[in-house]
Amino acid sequence: MAAQTKPGASDWEQAYDCYFPLLFRYSLRFTADRDIIKDLLQDLFLDLYLKRELPGSIRNLRSYLLVSVRRNLLKRLSREAARRMIPFSEESNDFLLELSAESRIIAGELLESRSHYLQKAVDSLTRRQKEAVYLRFYENLSYDEIGEIMGMKEVKYARTLIYRAISEMKATLKKAGSPICLALLLSPRF
Repeated sequence: MAAQTKPGASDWEQAYDCYFPLLFRYSLRFTADRDIIKDLLQDLFLDLYLKRELPGSIRNLRSYLLVSVRRNLLKRLSREAARRMIPFSEESNDFLLELSAESRIIAGELLESRSHYLQKAVDSLTRRQKEAVYLRFYENLSYDEIGEIMGMKEVKYARTLIYRAISEMKATLKKAGSPICLALLLSPRF
């Protein structure tokens, strides 16, 4: 007898295939533990499948999944820290935003110098600013989506957070005497 599939199984398979890379990359910004990330993503899609929610019934699936992953991952990291008796808060957990290794290799020493300046500017940001910059410039999300993902009550808070992050990065680059154009460096290709 052939195994029966629940309605919508192929919809969730397609959503899983489409969004898994994005969700995995985003999760890596919170933790380097790939096993936790894989388990979390599988649990998320399994829970959604078992609830029989269809991807098409969710208004903005990408934002919904990013919000769910962020919330579940921070909850899991908090439990892991408690289990190890390590203090944890969302603010103390750093959001990893760094330049890709292949970008550094491509242009040699000149690019390495620019990468150093940009990494210094990125390091001057708070965890929330790093996350907002990543979502806006690397994942091309709207301010509405960023506000929703990061749990902000109004979209203006997302705009303000990103504006302040860019201002902080500009000030850091200027202070370091860097001739680098920030807009050029925030492109995902860099």
